[in-house]
Amino acid sequence: MKRRVIKQGHNTLTITLPRGWCDKFNVKAGEELDLIEREASLIIGEHKDTRELKISVDVSNLDRSTILILIQGLYRFGFDVIEITSTKAAVPHYRTGKSKNLSNLIYNAANRLVGAEVVSTSPKRYMIKRLAEESMEDFPTALKRIFFLLNEMTDTFVDSSKNNNIEELKSIEFQHANIKKFINFCLRLLNKFGHEDSKKTCFYFNIISLLSKTEDLIKNNSRYMIRHNIMLKSKKCFELLKDIKEHIRMYYELFFSYKIEKIAELNKHRDIFREKLFKSSKDLSKEENLVIGGLSQIIELILDMTETRMALEG
Repeated sequence: MKRRVIKQGHNTLTITLPRGWCDKFNVKAGEELDLIEREASLIIGEHKDTRELKISVDVSNLDRSTILILIQGLYRFGFDVIEITSTKAAVPHYRTGKSKNLSNLIYNAANRLVGAEVVSTSPKRYMIKRLAEESMEDFPTALKRIFFLLNEMTDTFVDSSKNNNIEELKSIEFQHANIKKFINFCLRLLNKFGHEDSKKTCFYFNIISLLSKTEDLIKNNSRYMIRHNIMLKSKKCFELLKDIKEHIRMYYELFFSYKIEKIAELNKHRDIFREKLFKSSKDLSKEENLVIGGLSQIIELILDMTETRMALEG
């Protein structure tokens, strides 16, 4: 949209603000707005909109996984109050073939949302509400927490696989829920406020989404091993696991201490891993090939994240 510049007095130039934008963000006459100079652009800074963003959804015909993803998605979008209604007290969980209590599911979902709580419940109605204040100042800390928890999750997977410790492997479920909490929070902040450099918002969103897929791969493979009582045994299998773990660590270091030489090292490491994976596959058991094959996708996800990290330097 375009606005005409109007001269007022000797030294003052003014433009009008779009009425629709003012109504959307609750901007009133007499309020102050921050103006940010960025090269040839003049940006109206963040305006604190005190209105609550609310939504109501009926989940009567949905399954456990869809409800969980729906609640996370609404939180990431920026809704402050999420009302959930249902005519059923239990929902199907297709992965386990069992029914899940809806009330427990709602509380578990809320535990993945930073600053939100279940504030109202009844047999057919639940309400999740954001209670804590939030700002982009929390973003760097939450993002670093995602990386720390991902490295911790990878350590747990590798160590418990080496020791054939099924109970320790089960703890990945709790690590998964914890890391999702910070992923949801970071994506919410990006959606509500955006990065201070608006051109970088989509790049951060992409990286965090790929980190989410990375931890999902670790979680899903741990579930597969537990469900089918799989034990990894061969030395080559553990060497490949160590390589995947190292690749994650290398990207962590690249992200927070960027150097173009580190990208060259990641590319070298990836090519060596691919060759080793191809040569080792005939020496791995069927189950080991399935696990390593699933986890090897992490190497390709990190390639995508590396390209996006390079773009942040632009």
